[in-house]
Amino acid sequence: MRRAHIDVISSCRWKVIWILGTLCSVANAQDMEEVWIDPKMAALVSTYDKLFSTDWRYGIDSSIGVQANPGDITVVDDPVVAGRKAIRVQISKSENFSKIANGTPRAELIFPKVVSFSQGPDYLLRWSTFIPTGFTFDAKQAVIITQVHQGTWTGGPTIALSLLGKQYAISERGGVNTTAVSAGKWLCCADTDKGRWVNWALRYVADDSGHHASTQLWKDGRSVFASQGVPNAYIGVQDAYLKMGLYKAGWNTSSSEVSEMTLFFGPVSVSRK
Repeated sequence: MRRAHIDVISSCRWKVIWILGTLCSVANAQDMEEVWIDPKMAALVSTYDKLFSTDWRYGIDSSIGVQANPGDITVVDDPVVAGRKAIRVQISKSENFSKIANGTPRAELIFPKVVSFSQGPDYLLRWSTFIPTGFTFDAKQAVIITQVHQGTWTGGPTIALSLLGKQYAISERGGVNTTAVSAGKWLCCADTDKGRWVNWALRYVADDSGHHASTQLWKDGRSVFASQGVPNAYIGVQDAYLKMGLYKAGWNTSSSEVSEMTLFFGPVSVSRK
């Protein structure tokens, strides 16, 4: 039976190391090396309890939802590391998305209830992305590649990591006014990441009032965004959830510079304390 590894730290575990320098090489075909430039984070990581992890070697677990046309999300060989698996996500503007969720162009994975996010607990999410060398950036409209979705509420995602042009963007919403971004930042430079794996880590403490809210993002072990004291959850939401893939809301209604997109995702891990 295909299954994700839940509450198990095995030979495919994420190795957490603090080194001042570049990423270490992969010691095992299924290991993901994580380098923490911030020594405080390196120490903190060991205090979390694993909720869920998958490295895709057994495919997509049945507990993970798929919002995509057939063939748009597939398990493939890692484009860089021999012996490792990855998720390939692709979408084309010419596709018919009318039967996918609300008809918005997308190909996304929805992670199971075991990793839903309630307000108060301290969560640590880790994942990786790979931009192919032939990837064309769209400077006219964004594509969301990872998000914390706000449960049954409509509106923009609580947390969103996006690509717009050659930049990444991180944004968060919450509180009474969810039409506005409560905090966000542009992150340079996605074009230099072509052809290599990028390791992300998100520390997320949700609070719709903002009093105890905390959102921190690391890219390849280096802190790139942090906000505290601003709402980062919709009012009353206790079941936000993780989504990964490609979500291009304005593709059919606004001007765009691309007609297709492909992105890869590596191992995913969610912990809590």
